[in-house]
Amino acid sequence: MDQRGCREPAAVNAVQRGTIRRGYLDAEVDGESIQLHFRSCGDEARPLLLLLHQTPSCSAMYVRLMPLLARDFFVLAVDTPGFGSSDPLPGVVSIAGFAKAIYTAVSGQFDRPALVFGHHTGAAIAVQLAYDQPAFVRALALSGPTLLSDEQKAALPKAAATIPADADGNHWLLMWQRLRGKDPEAELALSLRETLSAFACGDYYEASYRAVVEQDVAGQMAVIHCPALVFAGGQDVLRSAVSPSVRLLSEGRAATLPQESGTYVCDRQPAAVADLLRPFFLDVAKAG
Repeated sequence: MDQRGCREPAAVNAVQRGTIRRGYLDAEVDGESIQLHFRSCGDEARPLLLLLHQTPSCSAMYVRLMPLLARDFFVLAVDTPGFGSSDPLPGVVSIAGFAKAIYTAVSGQFDRPALVFGHHTGAAIAVQLAYDQPAFVRALALSGPTLLSDEQKAALPKAAATIPADADGNHWLLMWQRLRGKDPEAELALSLRETLSAFACGDYYEASYRAVVEQDVAGQMAVIHCPALVFAGGQDVLRSAVSPSVRLLSEGRAATLPQESGTYVCDRQPAAVADLLRPFFLDVAKAG
């Protein structure tokens, strides 16, 4: 378990786990230094593929996906500031702040552009990165894009409202039910990981959702010109945003995940995600 409580699913086998390395990157935000925790997999000489996670998870959600992509890419999964084992932002929580911290950390260590994949909140950060740093982002893949309806914007922060601790421990059951409700068929170890992550990140759970709501993701997508692949599982609550996102992105195109895929698709159907990402990003990498 990470120091902040982000646990890998028990079913991850030792071969997969052994291919993944871990460490810290230095980042700078508003003149202050923080450290971001990362997982990496593959040869550093290969094209850099950056993975950005959903809320309230961490880079552990990618431990099954990373080895499937490492043959062709140097895969780097970073814990968003305030999540997993990464330090929080020094100031106000915002998608721009998350993106700036991740950019300074990754570009400072790996001086080259990246292919970027984000899932849910990670997709929001990926869009912000492409908007703020177009020379850094070679291509973009978004799973569950955060182009939200007014109804979704109103509901999202409430879905992550902080659950205060009480002496009887009822907060554990309430948080378990919230996270388990996202996918009642998921293995228990996955739900446990997410529940622990939600408590470990504290107020960042709700704050990150508010940041997603406040981001002008439509305006940013409209001026992004890199190749972009957009998709969502059939059970993903953000699947309705796929087509509108593709229309906004000048080089956007849609792809399809299995109908049964939901918010934990990268954990539960990693091969399906890899089969979409690999050819898309390889084409971009080969094109130079």
